Amino acid sequence: MPISERLSPPRRPAPRLHPIRSPLSRIAFGLAEGAAHLLLLDYGQVRLRAAGSDAEPEHSGPRLLWWAGRAGRELVAESGARGGLLSIPSASLLQALPATPIGGQIQRTLSQDLDLAADPSGAVAGLLEDFSRERQSAEPGAEIAASHYLSLLLLQLWRLARKDLVTPGGAPQGLSERFIRLAAQRARDHLPVEAYARELQVSRDRLGSAVKRTTGLSPRAYLHGILLREAAELLTNTGMPVSRVAFRLGFADPAYFSRFFKRETGQTPAAFRKAARKTEAQGQTFAAWP
Repeated sequence: MPISERLSPPRRPAPRLHPIRSPLSRIAFGLAEGAAHLLLLDYGQVRLRAAGSDAEPEHSGPRLLWWAGRAGRELVAESGARGGLLSIPSASLLQALPATPIGGQIQRTLSQDLDLAADPSGAVAGLLEDFSRERQSAEPGAEIAASHYLSLLLLQLWRLARKDLVTPGGAPQGLSERFIRLAAQRARDHLPVEAYARELQVSRDRLGSAVKRTTGLSPRAYLHGILLREAAELLTNTGMPVSRVAFRLGFADPAYFSRFFKRETGQTPAAFRKAARKTEAQGQTFAAWP
């Protein structure tokens, strides 16, 4: 083997767009692990098969569906379904997101499955067409252009998800699911529960009842749980100083963050990090904490 071939880095898997054109019979697409998948369903019906489950959720177009990367799932398009399925490897997904606070919000939103109303502006369909054209082009800079179109596509999907969250009746999910998705985006803003209720256009009591019924927690406790899980991950898996972890999570005062963390967990952030490193050294993990 030539030296140049031995030294060349392996090619990373690239995003792929699969047209769905099944006028006569059903067709199946494997949703590979380690990739996210966006389905623009123009019309027709699709079903999602999950490994080890008899349930096959059915979706009808027009619809936008986003599935975060999980293993063992298969998309079945019924006869007559038309649309496009974009599969995005995790590395390409992260590379397409800006290293900014908005990029972090987009990433948290896209870490969940989304079921959205069709984009009335047609922006998603247009960006998919532009992305596909550049991916197939031999023009100079086509790869750069395709990468930019992918970034714009993810940004538009995030915008639609935000709009869907705060439109009463616009989301197929219930109130608690809308709160959960909104909380994933806004927990670091440290908004009071009343602000979430106003944005979702319901009373605080109604929001509290819905979230309690679904999660077993009050909205406030659920928001604290998000912050604690992120704090635990940063303390365990990075060398960030505690003050930087605090600022990363939206706390203006590191001392207040330390008091909050100790009140909720019984340990200071420094003590938790020390215990986590000791546990990791013993071959255990804090991945499921808290």
